[in-house]
Parts: sequence; structure tokens; C-alpha cells
Amino acid sequence: MGVKLSKPGQGTAANTSVVKIQHQVINYLSRSFIRNLVSKKRRRMLVDGYDLDMTYITNRVLAMSFPAERIRAMYRNPMWQIKCVLDMRHKDHYKVFNLCIEQAYDPSHFHGRMERFPFDDNHVPSLRMMKEFCESVDSWISSNPKNIVVVHCMVHGMAAEDALQLYADRRTTDGHGVSIPSQRRYVGYWEKLLSVPKGISRSPLNVHLPEPCNREVRRIRIYDAVNIKSVFFVVSQLEEVPDQRYQPPAEVSKNCCRPIRDAWQTTVCDRYYYSITESNDSGKQPHLKESRLVVQMDTEIPVIYQKTCLEYHYKTPVKVSGDVRVAFYEKMIGGRLFYLCFNTTFISNNLLQFTEHDLDKVGKRGRSISGSAFCVELLFGPRNAIGVLPALGDA
Repeated sequence: MGVKLSKPGQGTAANTSVVKIQHQVINYLSRSFIRNLVSKKRRRMLVDGYDLDMTYITNRVLAMSFPAERIRAMYRNPMWQIKCVLDMRHKDHYKVFNLCIEQAYDPSHFHGRMERFPFDDNHVPSLRMMKEFCESVDSWISSNPKNIVVVHCMVHGMAAEDALQLYADRRTTDGHGVSIPSQRRYVGYWEKLLSVPKGISRSPLNVHLPEPCNREVRRIRIYDAVNIKSVFFVVSQLEEVPDQRYQPPAEVSKNCCRPIRDAWQTTVCDRYYYSITESNDSGKQPHLKESRLVVQMDTEIPVIYQKTCLEYHYKTPVKVSGDVRVAFYEKMIGGRLFYLCFNTTFISNNLLQFTEHDLDKVGKRGRSISGSAFCVELLFGPRNAIGVLPALGDA
């Protein structure tokens, strides 16, 4: 028994070669496995031996994940590989649009043809940023028929549902593209704002953002909540910062929804308002000599008394405007259940309702509190309200 020793130098070259090959194989397999694990159901491209998380959505729109450097390149698209492929396929005719708020990189990687439109991950950009982004894309695409855009991701220039489906089909293997409900909601907003003359396949982008619309949040209610006695919430809105494209969320209000039948909870429900607001079909404000009565009936009474419903009623309504985010938590610090985003311009009938499928990032705990009739409801005062009548029974 014993260890057999070889003479110095014997087999060293052969062993080194074997070890090198083993390392290369392990390195390739580990990178390929990790990258595929990170990209999940997104389609990948094999280009000149490079395995990249990128896809052509159209022949002029290329979607990809973040181009990474250093250690992140092990599980993301390596920056140098992305640059090599783009220079080879679209030399001098591509422009990269970085939508990530978390990370930035030197525009010189792409010859200075890079522009940032940062917004929070898994959330929505403001309507103003959407307009600026689409105008920049349109300008670049229009300047040369060979030009393409490379985005860290979007689809532009067709009906909302068609665009979402095209992105899902081209970008993923399971048909689930834009999975955040609020992002899909904002694509719908954009479709309503986008004006394209009928019969014209290619025309200049024509978008007019609506004037800021101020609304008052009067009540937040959660229908059919199970396995929970209270839900905290934070209302915030995106605020413009001078000389900065990114609009951070600014907290407007925070409180807690509790069971409606608790003794301390107010039972006053705003149902009747005087208003002169809602526009007519032509989009113009109606010329009324007198304010008209708007009736907000509470049609969910059967649900309230048969299910556990949580509510917070504002004694003093909270004003919000523009792009609004409402996040719900199991605890005031941590334990987020879900969130939702909307723009006040697109509120109709003073009421917004969201089922579980309309909420963003509903995790295991969020699903566990959702009964069969689960719904989050936000009640707003009407636009330009000039008076409030007492609730029925108080008159």
C-alpha cells in the first residue's frame, strides 16, 4: 500500500490539458444552466456561438435583458457579446434604450447610442415618460429605414391587445409576456392617447397627454378578505424632479383597513355629490348652467354583511393626481401583499375595482387572504365637486 509518486514533470502537460478542458466544460454548462434559469420562459438567441437572452419582436424592435459586466455576466447577457452581435448585424444602425432604474452603464459601450428611461422594476412609468420614450423611438426609427431599436423591453405601434400578444408570442415560450396587470393597464391607456389616421400605415407619432386630473380618495375597501383582520396600505404618486427623467413615488397617505362592522369604524358613506364634471362624448366639457347630481349607490351591501370586508373611510379626503400607486401590506413595515397602479385621468364613475387578477405581484400570502368574491375598491369624489350632500338618513 502507499501512494505512487510520479517523477517530476511526468504527465504534467497532459494533466493540465485535461483540467483545462474540464474547467471549460463546467464553465460552459454552469453559465448556460444559470442563464437559462434566470431567463425562465423568455426566448433566447444563438448567434455565432453566443447564447443570449434576446428576441426580435419585429424586424426593427429587439428586446433583451440587461447587458451585464463582471460577475453578473455569468447569468445575464455579457456586455461584450451583445455589443459584438449588434455591431455585426446592425452596424451604425442600432440604438439601445435602457429602462432599468437599478443599473446604468457607459453609453460608449454602444458608441454613445444609448438613452435611459428609468422606472421602478415591475411597476409602470409615468404617462409623460411613455410619451418621451415613444417619441425618441419613433424619431430614431424614422430617420433611416435600416435603423432598429434595442429595448430592455416594449412593443410599439398597434392595438394594445395585439401588441401585448405579439410581445408574448415573440419574447416568451409560454405566451406570457407582459405579466404585470398595471403595465397592461398602461398599455391600454397609451392606446387611448395614441392618434393614428385610419388607412395610413406609417405616420408621425401624434400623442396629446391629458391635462392633470385631480381626484379625491374618499374610501378604500377590500371585499371578502379571509384569514386576516387588518390590511395596511400606502398611497403614493409619481412626482416630477427638475432635470431628472425618473419620477420617484412620493407618499401621500398611509393607514389601515379594518372590518367595516367594528364599532370605531365610521358608517358614513358618501353617496351623493354635486358635480359639473364628466365630459361628453366629444371630449369637451358640457356647458351647464347648474351643477348636476351624481349618485354613487353602494350596491355591495349583501357582500358586506355576508363576507369579511375591510375598509378605511377618509374623514378628510386625500387628493391625488396623475400616476398613482397603492401598496397593501400585512404589516406596516414589510410583508407586502400586492399593489396596484393607475392614472387619475382614466377614472370613470368615481370608482375603481380590482380583482385578484388585476393586482400586481400577488404572492402566496396575498392569495391566501383572497376569498371567492375578493375585490379591492377605491371610491373617489367627482371632478370639480362644489358640494357634498349628506348620506341618506342624515338629511
